[in-house]
Formats: sequence, C-alpha cells, structure tokens
Amino acid sequence: MKKIIYNIFVLVAFGPVFSCKGKADKANEEMETTETTVEEVEDFGGLALYTVRDNMGTDAKATLQAVADAGYKNIEAASYADGKFYDMTPADFKAYLSEVGLTPVSTHQGTVTMDNADQMMADVKAAGFEYFVVPVPPMGMFTFNMEDRTMGMKGTAQELADILDTLGEKANAAGLKLLYHNHDFEFKKGDNDVVMIDYLLENCNP
Repeated sequence: MKKIIYNIFVLVAFGPVFSCKGKADKANEEMETTETTVEEVEDFGGLALYTVRDNMGTDAKATLQAVADAGYKNIEAASYADGKFYDMTPADFKAYLSEVGLTPVSTHQGTVTMDNADQMMADVKAAGFEYFVVPVPPMGMFTFNMEDRTMGMKGTAQELADILDTLGEKANAAGLKLLYHNHDFEFKKGDNDVVMIDYLLENCNP
C-alpha cells in the first residue's frame, strides 16, 4: 500500500508573538515540523457526476479518467438523452467506465415517462447500472421557482406514489432497483397536513 508523507507545521504559541524580538524568537523555537504518515485511501466510494457536470459536458471521457485517477470507484450519472449517456451509447459508456476502473451504480433519469420508461430502463440496464433514480417528481409534477429557488410539486402524494409504484414494477421487471431522490419539500406538510416522505414510505409498494 502506498504511503503519503505530509509535512505539518505546528505553532504552539498562542500569545502575541510579534510584540518584541524576544517573544518572536521564542515563537520560532516553538515551531516544529512533524512528519505524519497517512495511509492512502484505496476507495473514496462514489461520486455523483452532477458535481462535475460542466466538465462532463465538455469532455466526458477525460473527466471520467480524472475521477478514476482521483481514487473514486463508483459513479452516479446525471445525463441521458436520445438513448445515450454523455453522448455515449449504453454499451460504449459501460465499456469506457470499465476501461478506467469505474463502476456505474445509479443514474438520475429525470425525463422518464410512462411512454419511454421501458426503453430507458433497458438502456440503464445495458449501461451496467443497478439503480434507476427518479430525481424529481416526474412527468410535469415538479415545480421550481427561479426567483426564490424553491422547489415543490403539483399533484398529490397519492399520485406520486402511484407513479413510483408503476415505475418500480417496470424497474423490477428490467432487473433494476428504483430510487426516489428527495429534496426538502417532501419533508414539509402539504395539503391536508400530509408529509410527502411519510406518505411515500407508508404507501409505496416495497
């Protein structure tokens, strides 16, 4: 296992060290350099590629290589359009991730509808992902106010639960697991004092 040596400078004095020459000399004497051995982390876990979305949009392959070089092992995708992940076919995307040593774990599929879900899930499966993530209430239910940057939802908790149940059945049939990515509004009381996250947990088909 590789070791990384860090030089750490420790200043022990806490008083005003520059008030006179004597105190400054004393402070210099109290400054010491220590060598600390830190074991290199072999696996940083996962990185949501949305974090580096600008770079992914400019040069996806170079960015993925940099992510791998940084020590990450797993990724969550956040770009799918026209049957491709970051302009790569599912097979090409999976192959490139394997080439650089990254594992596709989950992917945000914000444009999912009942009409495109089956094909989309087939592509997600072909790309090697395990989790199909619904990142916002889908199919026009999600709302976002640009002025105060608040998020919300049209429709009812039951309508969202029904959609997630249907998508969950489709995901299960495709060999995938469905996830819902929550925000803050799901934890606030809505119509009839219903807290969205509680409703989903209690009523969605596990």
